[in-house]
Amino acid sequence: MRRITALFPILLLALAATAAQAQEQSPAPRTEERTANPRRAHKGWRLVWAEEFEGTGLDTASWSRCAAGGADWMRHMSPLDSLCRVEDGTLRLYGIRTPEGLDDKRPCITGGVDSKGKRSVSGPARIDVRARFDCAQGFWPAIWLMPDSDIGWPRGGEIDIMEHLNFDRIAYQTVHTPVTLRGENRFPPNSGTAPIDPDAFNTYSVIFTADKIQFLINDRPTHSYPRLRPDREDQFPFKDHPFYVILSAQLGGSWVGEIDLGQLPVMLEIDYVRFYEKRK
Repeated sequence: MRRITALFPILLLALAATAAQAQEQSPAPRTEERTANPRRAHKGWRLVWAEEFEGTGLDTASWSRCAAGGADWMRHMSPLDSLCRVEDGTLRLYGIRTPEGLDDKRPCITGGVDSKGKRSVSGPARIDVRARFDCAQGFWPAIWLMPDSDIGWPRGGEIDIMEHLNFDRIAYQTVHTPVTLRGENRFPPNSGTAPIDPDAFNTYSVIFTADKIQFLINDRPTHSYPRLRPDREDQFPFKDHPFYVILSAQLGGSWVGEIDLGQLPVMLEIDYVRFYEKRK
């Protein structure tokens, strides 16, 4: 009986979170125009950094190129300059067939950037990224956050603001923690989807505080992940360290499936990245 009494508040919170999820699953409106003044975009929030990609090249004071590695998302990363371009006010990250003559045996290569060690933000915070992307079999564009610290994965948490697969008409928004890695991801659900127009620019956002991760698309709430166990850091490891952003045009992997090389090239285009902190 004592155990049931102790669990009852947690169950109520979980049911409330599930009800909130149901209310959040409405279609995301298409965005036609970018926010004119980012400093006044969100009441109660203060702009602390914005990347508008207004120059002619990548700002290396804020960004580094993603390196290749063994994980699915980084398996095809390449430092080739043509995969990462700043043009006409946007960042363009490409996935292409490996050019003839390039000393690279992989069938395709991709571009990605991250702000690790250069630009990060701690909660309570809000991050907005306005982006569009192509669709193709095996293309997996992503906008996501990782701890800007030495905390190993997944102990420090991961926040996936947007992932898209193949020709889907939805975006995936997910958190990863030690608890979700063990499969304890039903109460509360660690992932949600929302309808999008992938051909249009959409603004993908996350607000993270000491008690909740709130995802949005075009400023409309889509999915949330609450802190249910204050005594369990492995359930909500997001409150004590800063996070940096990764923008990656990814190809292939166990989730997205095989790559159709005939559908390349593809592009992930980023209009802006903006970090906000809560006004005191």
